[in-house]
Amino acid sequence: MSGRACRTLWTLLATALFLLAVVIPSVAVVVRAIVDGLPPSGGWLWSARQWGLLADTLILAGAAVAVAVVLSLPASYVVGQTRRLSARPILVALMALPLLLPPMVYTFGWQRLAAALPPRLLCICMWAAWGWPIPALIVGSGWARAGRAGYEAALLSTTAGSAFVRAGLPLLWRPLAISGLILLVLFLGEYTVPHACGLSVYATDLLGLAEAYGPRAIEVLWPSVPLVGLLAIAGGLAWVTWRGAADDDAGAAMATGVSQCPRAALIGVIVILGLTIVTPIVRLAWHGSILEWVDLAWQTYRAELLQSVAVSIVGGLAAVLMGTGIAMHSVGRRLVVGWAVVFGLLPGALVGQALVAAYLPVPPVYNQWPIVVFCYVARFGWIGLLAAMLAWRQVPPDLVQQARADGADALAVDTHVRLWPNWPTLLCGAGLVAALSLADITAISLVRVPSVGTISLTLIEKMHRFEEGMLVALSLWLVAAALPPAALMAVALRRRG
Repeated sequence: MSGRACRTLWTLLATALFLLAVVIPSVAVVVRAIVDGLPPSGGWLWSARQWGLLADTLILAGAAVAVAVVLSLPASYVVGQTRRLSARPILVALMALPLLLPPMVYTFGWQRLAAALPPRLLCICMWAAWGWPIPALIVGSGWARAGRAGYEAALLSTTAGSAFVRAGLPLLWRPLAISGLILLVLFLGEYTVPHACGLSVYATDLLGLAEAYGPRAIEVLWPSVPLVGLLAIAGGLAWVTWRGAADDDAGAAMATGVSQCPRAALIGVIVILGLTIVTPIVRLAWHGSILEWVDLAWQTYRAELLQSVAVSIVGGLAAVLMGTGIAMHSVGRRLVVGWAVVFGLLPGALVGQALVAAYLPVPPVYNQWPIVVFCYVARFGWIGLLAAMLAWRQVPPDLVQQARADGADALAVDTHVRLWPNWPTLLCGAGLVAALSLADITAISLVRVPSVGTISLTLIEKMHRFEEGMLVALSLWLVAAALPPAALMAVALRRRG
């Protein structure tokens, strides 16, 4: 088979996976809701309870956003001392580690440290402890690109405080807005932390409706409209602000080199990392019987764990293969990435219901492990797409032109010039998808296949049954799954630098 034919086949397989995991479910849930033909059980008017729950969720998420931004300030300063994140690969990987750990695991640890803390306050703090790296990286990068240059220029004619207020702060409002809106999108659709805290949020209500009404898509699709509308507004504002920030950066003076970072700022980052990662995990595992618990959990759930890990890895590899295949052709590439991101950031209950609507009439798919892979690609496939696009753009155009001038065909250029040199980025994308998939609960609870073990649902079951030993052991397994992609992230950043 010629290189052109292999390249075409690769792209067709990637497109087919995108259609099966993203396009068909998203269309099927709407069609199924129309075919149902009847209004939802509560009528076409959303109840006062639903509006109240949505408002309460918005207040919780907004408070968590504010706490996360404040928590991120020392790390933002450290990131802002360098123009490129690749200059601090280990620090960036450690900062990203909280995002890879299941947020409910933080809650299990902090519940043992601060049992008297009110559930709402605990939920806000846990969301903030999980999401603070996002504003740290975005605001810090914005400061490194343009804010520091403007601030240093203003220092020539005014004091430090005045320079920051007049020159630095105006250049930071866009990164602050972008990071806040991204956090709001994540928190509004997050289910596990409020559930572990004993709270009911809008995502909890949607999952309950999906489990209660089964294949009736209208029962989930219609109540999800207010939440999806909020997510759409926040996401749209984030995108518009991001585009504006990109335009501003294009004309701004870029900071060069790396400045000395005060020791106090580094110590602050280490302290925050210790509080958000080490403290709750250590407290969770701090028990004299921990080794016996881990051994008992392994003996009891070994097969289920191995199945969960295997399917999650397949989902991660499928997401990256999908991304590399789509990256080979520029036609419709932005539409594909945008569709995958929007679908993946929808509430997990809606994504799971979409997969049920698409494949319930197809028993060979609905009752087998491929639907689990489709579920993971639907939820987190956009990460594989972005990783592939990033790897694709890291190769200088002149290097590609030189390879073509030397006689390399299109497939050889794609595999040996674009993809293989950037294998850490691709493996990092696959690892991120696998780690997040392993901890997924909402979507997979609706498409669970009896023949495939799902360790995250077993963890929730142990929480409901107050089985502390199994809860701790299974939580530590999920923590361990986040370490390889974090290490790969550090390797990818170092190679990029």
